[in-house]
Formats: sequence, structure tokens, C-alpha cells
Amino acid sequence: MAVVHTDAHSHAVLNVRLFDMVAALSTTLDLLDPRLGSHQKRTCLIAAQIGLAMQLSMDDYRSLFIASIFHDIGALALHDRLRLLAFEEIEPHRHAQMGAHLLGQFEAFRPYASLVAYHHVPWEDGAGQRFEQRPVPMLSHLIHLADRIEVLAQGRDNILADMEEIRLCIAEKAGAVFHPDHVAAFLAVSRAERFWLDLFSVNLDQILKALAPFEDIELDLPKLMLFARFFALIIDSRSHFTATHSAGVAICAETIARHMGMSAAEAAKMRIAGYLHDTGKLAIPNEYINRGGPLAREEMARMRSHSYITHDILSKINGLSDIAEWASHHHERLDGSGYPFHKSADKLSLGARIMAVADIYTALIEDRPYRQGLPEIQVFAHLEDLVAAKQLEPAVVATLKRHHDDIGRLCREVQQREGEELSAFWRLADDMTEGRGQGNA
Repeated sequence: MAVVHTDAHSHAVLNVRLFDMVAALSTTLDLLDPRLGSHQKRTCLIAAQIGLAMQLSMDDYRSLFIASIFHDIGALALHDRLRLLAFEEIEPHRHAQMGAHLLGQFEAFRPYASLVAYHHVPWEDGAGQRFEQRPVPMLSHLIHLADRIEVLAQGRDNILADMEEIRLCIAEKAGAVFHPDHVAAFLAVSRAERFWLDLFSVNLDQILKALAPFEDIELDLPKLMLFARFFALIIDSRSHFTATHSAGVAICAETIARHMGMSAAEAAKMRIAGYLHDTGKLAIPNEYINRGGPLAREEMARMRSHSYITHDILSKINGLSDIAEWASHHHERLDGSGYPFHKSADKLSLGARIMAVADIYTALIEDRPYRQGLPEIQVFAHLEDLVAAKQLEPAVVATLKRHHDDIGRLCREVQQREGEELSAFWRLADDMTEGRGQGNA
């Protein structure tokens, strides 16, 4: 990963809270299938309530909270996530192992990877303490219980009328499927109607925030950069053809910003915006992204929603307003012909103008399903056509062209490194599909 340039201000607190970023990432993952709604957040709430009833240590409670809110992070393919809707799953360990691999890519989340890896191992009267000769963390069993409770609860028209049915179902599986102590704690805490009503409250995020063991932790710029890169890894891992796009846009935007006189801290924030700019694409079917030809009108209409979804998610995070603007305006054009806001030149900041150029440039040099990456002369011919049409900022394109040797080299280096990491993820996915690697947590 290329060096992030910082100055004295770059380590200052941005008033971006860790919980807000964690909640945003969980929301983003749920975009993969709207039918799953807030599955991960509700599972986290159930696990947290049981953990509090069991009086877990603060370290264990923090581990439980983070692992449960990301427990299905490995279910990146739509068909995998749909399988999670079934109480009795087929091949449940595939997405768990892939999730552990993804969490392992982010140093701050690495300690929780093993909890995710084994969160579908049944207790089996104690035999579930090990899985394929490896010890299973006790908290994995608690996440397993919380996950299955959430699956039983979702989609109910009247959760209070059905709560005893769910409690009975879980109680009957104590020992055979779930750890008896965890079930006992669940039965104690779930007697209250509030336990069930909180799960489907419109204030779910606020309820979780009150229970979060890190609600007051704020991120400085380097930590936010690492978190944003983790976001990008998840976004880009869905498609071989856009596998390193966010990383390319990020380094391109940061480098242009530096050459145009932005401070090191502002340029680093441009890079963060580049990592996050396609967050909304997780709501777009993968077949659209991998399409070898033009999209139908209805498909293109849905595709054009992705930058608005990026705005919707990022703009709700306190302290991230400028990054949210730059990230979500990458399809806006100076003449007002862009989307989703149709902002014209007088409403577009320099950051938004840089992001638009970085996104187009990176897309043009990449291989796509319908074409190979374009050579430099064609890339700049296209960019200059857009300048002539008064859609792109001339000064940004001129800066990119003037410093293209530097920017192009950095873009290639970063994308190669990101590609190697994603290749490891896809190899694991292939191994899991073919029935290999079940124990590679």
C-alpha cells in the first residue's frame, strides 16, 4: 500500500466515532440483499443482551459485539446471503471462513476473525468445543445462538405473539445445538417484551449505540484511512473486473489533490473518499457490474442509484461531511448533466471535481468485461472531450496529464497490491466452494 502523506493536522481527531463507522459498514453489507434487512445489527443486539446477562468481561463483551455485527461479512455473493435465511443451513461454514479471512485483512479486527470463522459450529453436547482439530472460541457459540434467534424472529407479523414459540424452539436445542449456559441466559433476558420489540425498533442504531463498548472512541486520520481501505476491500471483492477500482481511484484522487496544492491532510481525506466512493454499488446486482455489454434502460436506472446510496450512508456519519460529499459526487458534471443531484459548476467543490476525473481515469485504464484497458493517448483524448463538453474541470485534467508518470505509476502499484490480496480471497472462496479449506480460519 502506498505511503499516506500526512502533516501535523492529519493525526487530529476528526470527530468520527468508531461505532458510526462500524454501523455504516454493517448497513452497507446488508445492501447485498434487502430481504436480510438489519440481520447483522439485530444479531449483534441479541448477542449483546445475552452477553450482558452473562456478565462477560469488558474484553469479551467488546469482542462479542464487534464479531457479531460483522458475522456475515463473508457472505458477499447474493446466493450465499439468501441461504442464511434458513434456520437449518447447508454449508454454513463457507461464508464464516471467508468472513474470517476478510476481517484478518484489517489489523484492528484481526483478533475477532476466529470468532466469525466458527460461528456456525453447533455445541453438540460439548463436542463443538473443537472443529476439525481446532479449538472453537466460546463466544463463537454465543454468536451462533444469537444468529439463529434472529433468523427465527425476522419476518414475523406479531413478534410478541410468537416470542414463546421462538423461546421454546431454542430451549429444545439446548445442549444438542447451543451451549446450555447461553440458552439459559437467553431465556432469562428474553422474557421481557422489550427484548423483542427492540429488535424491530426504528431506533435500532441508537439502541445498539447505547450498548456499544466503544461508543466514545474517535478515529484520527490514519485509523480512518485503514477503516476506509477495509470498506474498499469488501466493495471491490464482488467482481474480478472492478477488483481494484476503489484503490485506484483513491490513490489517483489523493495524488492529484497534492499536486493541486491541497494540504497533506486534505489529500489524505480525498484518498478516503476514493476508497468509499462506490459504497452504494453493494446494492447493485453483481450481474450488472459484470455485464459484457450495455445495460438495459431499467438496469441502468438502478445502476445510477449507487452514488445516491453512497451519499445516504456516508452523510449520516458525524464528522465525515466533506468526505461524503466528494465520494458521492463522482458522477456529477460541471454542466449539470451528471447524477444523482444534477449539480452544476457553482455547486461542485474542488474535491468533487477531482473525484470525478479520478473515477473516469481509473475506469478507462482498467480491463472491463466488454473491453481492455485503454492506452494513455485514448484515455486523455476521452478526458479532453469531456473537458470540451464542459463536464470535467480543465485544471484537474491538466494536472493529471502533467503528472501522469507519477500518478499512473502509483495507480498501477497500488492496484497490483490490492489485486494480490483479493486474489487470495477468491482462491479461498474457490477452495470453499470445492469443499477444501474448511479449517483455514
